[in-house]
Amino acid sequence: MLYDDLKHYINKEMASFHTPGHKGTKIFDQPIWDLDLTELPETDSLYEASGVLFKAEERVKKLFGSNKSLISSGGNTLCIQTMIRLASLDKKPIIAGRNIHRSAVGAMALLGIQPEWVVPEYDKDINLPGGINPENIKNRLDKIGIPSAVYITSPNYHGMLSDIKSIAKECRKRDSLLLVDNAHGTHLKFLKNSLHPLDLGASMSADSAHKTLPVLTGGAWLHIKEQNLVDRAKEAMALFGSTSPSYPIMCTLDICTHYLMTQGKKDFSELVEKTKKIKNTAIEKGFIVSKGMCDPTRITFSARPIGYTGNALAQYLRANGVEPEFSDENYVVLIPSPFNSNEDWKRLEKSIINLKPKKTLNFSRQPDKITLPETHMTIREAVFAKHKKVSLENSIGKVAGEIICPCPPGIPIVMPGEVIGNFEKELLILYGISEIHVVK
Repeated sequence: MLYDDLKHYINKEMASFHTPGHKGTKIFDQPIWDLDLTELPETDSLYEASGVLFKAEERVKKLFGSNKSLISSGGNTLCIQTMIRLASLDKKPIIAGRNIHRSAVGAMALLGIQPEWVVPEYDKDINLPGGINPENIKNRLDKIGIPSAVYITSPNYHGMLSDIKSIAKECRKRDSLLLVDNAHGTHLKFLKNSLHPLDLGASMSADSAHKTLPVLTGGAWLHIKEQNLVDRAKEAMALFGSTSPSYPIMCTLDICTHYLMTQGKKDFSELVEKTKKIKNTAIEKGFIVSKGMCDPTRITFSARPIGYTGNALAQYLRANGVEPEFSDENYVVLIPSPFNSNEDWKRLEKSIINLKPKKTLNFSRQPDKITLPETHMTIREAVFAKHKKVSLENSIGKVAGEIICPCPPGIPIVMPGEVIGNFEKELLILYGISEIHVVK
């Protein structure tokens, strides 16, 4: 049984450097089964909230400084769907960073939106994708020439940040909305100097609270700054959301709100220092660590300079009782939170110090310029067309019919409606994908 399998894993007592942010800490004493309620006169109704859930949303609204904050127990996916729906109400064209999450692509397919893509910068020095260049957003806005909605992901999965303040400035000049998928950055509000998108000028921010905060998986918030988007926000969320939202998840969101009000700044200040110490230990060992504009609490590093692929390093960490969030051929991603114990940090530090160097491994050569595939159909047309499954070897020249991407990080390599080329085929193979649905 799944229950037994999960208990077996829990009993290993691994140091959790992955989501969710609560790290197994029990944040309330009441048995969770008792909290699994439904819409009743005293428990309120999420999409028509006027009682206890309305008050919970008012508390988080005050905390984040929004004009409206919506609770989601359907994860950040529901927040992203709602955000895109609100932006599409007046038929504005959407400019989107290519490192978009698959949930946003799905929402665009359902809503009939065909975005204009902007490719993130690539840092060749550390072989990692970076943020969206504000100049590229400016140029695309000028080309379209009418108010638009700009959709970016910041931070990205590796913790790299876009210059939201500069992008927001370009959007405001043109009466354009700025939508930010802030799934991995809810906690940025509680750094010494806030890096939260809303504080940097975003119109809306979708925050996946469970990734770095003490919230059950599926807990998220959508923060809305633009007053003219508030009235239809609940209607937009109800379009996609379950009519049976989870009360245990919503309860942890509200408990987390209180935690952030009372301890957030202090705890995340300490987390930044612990993260800095681990990064310095890794650098002394010979690792490459992400740098530049990045989340100071995210750990993304590579041990290739001392002979380990990212996957080999992850395997080594697991053997030493440390569970990372993600690994690939180059990097390992770790997501710490204030709820990691001192023992977790000691175990991670000891693992890095005791790693025995081997012969240096070079990074695989990255393309000097990313060229987007040719588009033959809109996302919506391709998703709802007739499909057939083919091997990747036989996919060259065919039109992708599905959102295909590794998850995590959930970023599409090829979009529905695009022609599959050799570059896309090789990337998909690298992530262990061998078949794809294409348009008949």
